Amino acid sequence: MRRIAWVYVLGLVGCGADATTGSDSTSDSTSDSTSDSTSDATSDSTSDSTSDSTSDSTSDATSDATSDATSDATSTDTSETTASPTRRPFPDSSAAIRILADQFPNSLTEAQRRFAVQHFVGTQKLTTDQIEPLRALAPDFLVLHYHLAIWQSAPNVAFILDGATWGNDFESVTAHESWFWHNAAGQRVAAIDDGKLLMNLANPEFANYWQSSMLAQVAAGDYDAVFADSASPDLLNWEAQSPREPRFDGTGVRDTPIAEWGGQTYCQVWESWIAALDAGMAAEGVPLIPNTGAFITSWDRTDFTRTQGAFIEGFAGTDFLPADWEHSTDQLLVLTNAGKIVILQNYLESASDVATRLFYLANYLLVRGPKTYLDYFAGDPFEWYPEWGLDLGAATTTAASVDELRTDDGLFRRDFEHGFVLVNPSDDPITTTFASAALRVTPTGGGPIPADGTSPGSLGTTSVTSITVAPHGAAIFTR
Repeated sequence: MRRIAWVYVLGLVGCGADATTGSDSTSDSTSDSTSDSTSDATSDSTSDSTSDSTSDSTSDATSDATSDATSDATSTDTSETTASPTRRPFPDSSAAIRILADQFPNSLTEAQRRFAVQHFVGTQKLTTDQIEPLRALAPDFLVLHYHLAIWQSAPNVAFILDGATWGNDFESVTAHESWFWHNAAGQRVAAIDDGKLLMNLANPEFANYWQSSMLAQVAAGDYDAVFADSASPDLLNWEAQSPREPRFDGTGVRDTPIAEWGGQTYCQVWESWIAALDAGMAAEGVPLIPNTGAFITSWDRTDFTRTQGAFIEGFAGTDFLPADWEHSTDQLLVLTNAGKIVILQNYLESASDVATRLFYLANYLLVRGPKTYLDYFAGDPFEWYPEWGLDLGAATTTAASVDELRTDDGLFRRDFEHGFVLVNPSDDPITTTFASAALRVTPTGGGPIPADGTSPGSLGTTSVTSITVAPHGAAIFTR
């Protein structure tokens, strides 16, 4: 394995630049992070639900792969990890809607497995006994490994350690006090929601262990990437507060120099750390995909292009302020135009909420690039919606910023070979008229995939010459 030098540099501009879009008040950091925290909690609880049945083994579940990495954690040489440098490809999404599911149930019927590999490009949080029957049907089916990014899982929270076992490496990690973040009183700092512990990103031994243990887990489970959850620094001002950490208050992660880090800010060290971790993972052919949140904290200028991918949880919220929506969409375009692996995920109050479903899908299509994947669901991640089978073909219009997609009447439009989408992120309805009739897509049904593996729901179209797009709404059309 390539040896990575963990070096942290001053003056990274990504975190320190002044905000120029969106709501500029410091109070945004609280309201925006609250929105992100809801989705983080949903994602965390989804992964936790799978592991409940094995929680009894959490206390002693450090796997061979993880414990081997722990024993070498004080060395910078991680050559014993044997992740393959050639992994399954992430399929091209330039001309197709690609769905990457959050998670599958513990057991599937053979018909459901066939449906899954024919309709989804992949999923995450599966053990090898769940993966093997899927890859017997589709060898290139993707499975991502779930791991926290900047936190140590709380002692009673499990993740997959060795491809087969749900457990936790807390017993090994807790022996290294310098690996943990400490407040000015010398206390470890935990998240107020689930007790996970913030780590010291500037500690090279911790950084080496994090990389080597992740790669060992990927190799053991034959995973295709690492989904690094709860990664965004802008969440710390409300989340890393048990006990309180005043240095993270307001815009502290961006602006407050950390004395023990040589005067660098949290964001500056985060950017160097994540770039080095990404390079180490990439050397072994493993993409790093951190959960960035939804990009609606206007003061945050963290550079998320430093990794091979990004998981944007809570994207295109129907409650976004218009300026926040534009800022978020611009950040998505930066990533997709750069060819990054981008996974867009959000949640439904009900599977029957067609308006929100179409808003999510149209926003996905507005920014879709060569490796852009989507998921939204209500009660169960193993759901399918008929609009996901829509074939609009490749985009015929592209944009560097969302403003380039704005129409004269205030909608945002992107055209494709076989249709177009309209998005209205504003607080008012907008009516537009077409030069000729267009076929508006109207989904019916959708939701949990039944045991017989039949597709839930269907698609229809309605011919229209004008349309009023509701506030925070969208419409999709075929030709």
